[in-house]
Amino acid sequence: MAIPTLLGRVSVALFMVFGPASLALSQPGWQVEWDRVQAAAKKEGKVVVAIPLNPELRKTVEGVFRSRFGIEPELVVGQSAQYVRRFNDEVQAGVRYFDVIIAGVENLLDRALPLGALDPLEPYWILPEVKDPKNWWGGHIYSDKAKRFAYVTTAYTSSSIWYNPDLARPEEVRSFDDLLTSKWKDKIGLLDPRGGGVGLGIWSFLWATKGEDYLKKLVQQKLLVQTDRRVLADSLAKGKIALTIGPTYYTFVPFISAGISMKPFPQFKEGTFVTVGSGPPVVAKNPPHPNAAKLFVNWLLSKEGQELWGKAHGQPTRRLDVDTSWLTQIGEQAAKDFLTLEEFHKRENQSEEKIISVRRPAREFASKLLP
Repeated sequence: MAIPTLLGRVSVALFMVFGPASLALSQPGWQVEWDRVQAAAKKEGKVVVAIPLNPELRKTVEGVFRSRFGIEPELVVGQSAQYVRRFNDEVQAGVRYFDVIIAGVENLLDRALPLGALDPLEPYWILPEVKDPKNWWGGHIYSDKAKRFAYVTTAYTSSSIWYNPDLARPEEVRSFDDLLTSKWKDKIGLLDPRGGGVGLGIWSFLWATKGEDYLKKLVQQKLLVQTDRRVLADSLAKGKIALTIGPTYYTFVPFISAGISMKPFPQFKEGTFVTVGSGPPVVAKNPPHPNAAKLFVNWLLSKEGQELWGKAHGQPTRRLDVDTSWLTQIGEQAAKDFLTLEEFHKRENQSEEKIISVRRPAREFASKLLP
């Protein structure tokens, strides 16, 4: 007991002589930096963040971040392609408005990255739990080739082929090849891959795994091709079509809530693509609120941030200390819960490399093939 007592007396003496500075000396470096950044961020007053269109996500981010740090998050909500376009235009006009943007590499590839409009992400990391690769399934993974800007926070598969139980049964379709039988002619709805998103994700997967001849035969089934996934869901609910390719759980929630039976097929034998969801957080180069941007990035990548983001937005994180098993209820399965890292890299098609080698040629093929 003598040693702790002596240490305690020394600590008290240091505090009396040197004040708070003595306590700072006893804190780990990251904690000193974290405290400094929080104080500086409060002086900046706000952080401007672009996030996907989701009322629950907006409510969660605003409420928790404001409560936790006493800083106002100014959220720009919309489709990522739209706010990335705005960001690009502002950068070229010399305007610095955004601090952090949630967007996939596909939306950043043409202008933001070539313009040098983004800051490397790792210098913004402060919290040990964020920095430690052991907390992330697969370690630190980036979507951009440079592995500096677009950090992958989420990775999962999503049920993107749904059916009307009055018109189809799971045992009738166990492979993508089964969709080519005459029974499904005029009975398949397709989310237009030319619009990007999950429609392009599943189309690109089929382009890479089944080939162009397969897609030609699929289109000969006289697909109902729509850019509006709600139209596809409504057509499925009314029995105008028997199954849909593209729309996921959230498209069907209003119908399911109304008691209309619509279900996802069990995964086909060929599997499906792995998505990284809405995309990673990227930081604008020389953001107008640099300390608040650091605060937001660290909070978002923390255990709490990833847990809340996943619950509000329904996208499974790669963090190993966050439970994602419950997401199977909405047709999603975290990559960390069932895939190897090798399978992830094989199936994903949203990295810069896969966008160039798979998604872009698949989209070009869709533009030639679809009406």
